[in-house]
Amino acid sequence: MRLLFLLIAFLFFQFALFSQGSIDSVLIHREQAAFRFTNTNPDSALKIAEIDLTQSLSAGKKREAAYCYKTKAWALFRLGNIDSCLANLNTSTNLFLQLGEKVETMYNYLNLANVYSTASRFDESAAYLIKADSMAQRSNDTKLQAGIKRQMGVLYREQGQLEKAIPYFKESMQQYLNIKDTLHVWDAGSGLSTTYIKLNWNDSNIALLNRCASLLNAVTGANYQKAMLDEKFGDAYYAVTSFNKALDYYKGAYTIFAEDNNSSDMAYEAINIGKTYKEAKKYPEAEKYLLRAYQLSDSMHMLHYIHDAAHELSNLYKATGDWQNGFKWLAITNKLNDSLNLNEQNEKTAELQARYEAEKKDKEISLLQKDAELNRLTIQKQKTFKYGTVIVMALLALIAFLVVNRYRAVHKAQQQVEIEKLRNNIARDLHDDMGSVLSSINIISKVVMENPGEKDNIKEHLKRINENSNYMLESMSDMVWAINPANDSFMKVIFKIKEFAGDILEPLNIQWEFLQSGNLENIQLSLKSRKDIYLVFKEAINNAAKYSRCSRVIINIGYQSNQITLQVKDNGAGFDTNIVKEGNGLKNMKQRAAEMNGSASIISVPGQGTTVLVSIKSHD
Repeated sequence: MRLLFLLIAFLFFQFALFSQGSIDSVLIHREQAAFRFTNTNPDSALKIAEIDLTQSLSAGKKREAAYCYKTKAWALFRLGNIDSCLANLNTSTNLFLQLGEKVETMYNYLNLANVYSTASRFDESAAYLIKADSMAQRSNDTKLQAGIKRQMGVLYREQGQLEKAIPYFKESMQQYLNIKDTLHVWDAGSGLSTTYIKLNWNDSNIALLNRCASLLNAVTGANYQKAMLDEKFGDAYYAVTSFNKALDYYKGAYTIFAEDNNSSDMAYEAINIGKTYKEAKKYPEAEKYLLRAYQLSDSMHMLHYIHDAAHELSNLYKATGDWQNGFKWLAITNKLNDSLNLNEQNEKTAELQARYEAEKKDKEISLLQKDAELNRLTIQKQKTFKYGTVIVMALLALIAFLVVNRYRAVHKAQQQVEIEKLRNNIARDLHDDMGSVLSSINIISKVVMENPGEKDNIKEHLKRINENSNYMLESMSDMVWAINPANDSFMKVIFKIKEFAGDILEPLNIQWEFLQSGNLENIQLSLKSRKDIYLVFKEAINNAAKYSRCSRVIINIGYQSNQITLQVKDNGAGFDTNIVKEGNGLKNMKQRAAEMNGSASIISVPGQGTTVLVSIKSHD
């Protein structure tokens, strides 16, 4: 009746669409609505999707067809037809990709990850989940991000990394709560509940389920989600061996799934009921439900459920002492282990197999022993590989240690070379500059002492001694300033330059202006370069003060592309660079600039002033 009513409503809706002439956009809205009730009425949703799909394909409407394939796929999933579901969902995804529909493509990737996970094809599930996540990083779709978090928790849980799965489920629940999506809050909570059960965190699980129950009870309808809640309460009571209560909840969930013709969930619920009856020692009822679960799962090719049903049947026949049937279902379980790539050995089923084989024939016991020997050899190989890996890692660590040690030794040696160069430079400066000045003072003082009566000469000689001593003090001060670690920054050089310019130019009533450009604070210079650039500047300022007869000096320091430029420009008399020979001062400036891998040039025109331009590279 429900299906008939929905189809009549659909046909009426179809007539209204044709009369309005807006079939394309409205068809998409109808498919989105049909998608929402695939959980509660998959048969009706499938029928509507098929009708709309035929119409879309005949009209050549790709976008509308993509939505139809999506709805059809999810209805088939709820009906337990996994293969057809995947085929339709992949077709929908390809169409959305062709149309450039990024949001729908992301959601389809997430849906594919969910379906592949349900089918125990976890590698394919992870591949699609990674695709969805990489696209979601560039979007602000909270619902999509929450769905990815939930599915990531499922994958970690199925890989046995239970505690790593918990934060993903909790983050997913919180994101769904933030957008007030109660039904999806429960989806994430359901995954977290399963994880708690596997960890035997029964108190945490009961608290979680009660919280989710209060949220779901406030929602009208939502039968599917409420059935899932019954299932999780059944799991909780099963975990604490309260089997009668567990059966009540499992049967309640099974009834709702059967009413909605939800075959896949019916199969899973039948497994839960069967294993609970087994634990309650109600073996005939257990056998009935487990066989029903196996048949349903087999008809839908759901390998994971087939495996679980076969495994529980094997345990059931073991409990009743029916070794022949026990071995039969054990063989099916082991075959499914290979299909599902399950490598864990179950001690109870191994014991069952050994007992059955002992009753049948002694010869097959030797085969088991050979299998055990093969397992031992495999474990031995794994140990050998493990030890080999440890040795390789230790060797790599040793090589890394030696490389770092060598780097430190080389670096230390380079530092020693730099220190030795510095010591030689200081010694050379002291010998050349200070030595010559002190010798000059010594000679002049001897002349004064030998000719005490020549008062005019004495005054001139004392003046020269004063000049030489002032020069020596100034040079010594510059040297001490240059080697002081406190003056390592280039800003200290600029401060020294400003101080010197003021001391020289202001007593001569020469106006001066300082300009700077670029980020000068991060410039790195060696001690020698710092000293040389300051001495070049001093020479340029001294020349302007002594010879240019200027009234104004502009100092400009700039930094760009690791290049430092220093310009000293005056408005003095200037000179003809082709006629005037370079003195020691100009030669010293060019030599110091060259030693810094730079250049120095003097631009001067008679009557138009002089410009000294120095350009050097920094150590950045």
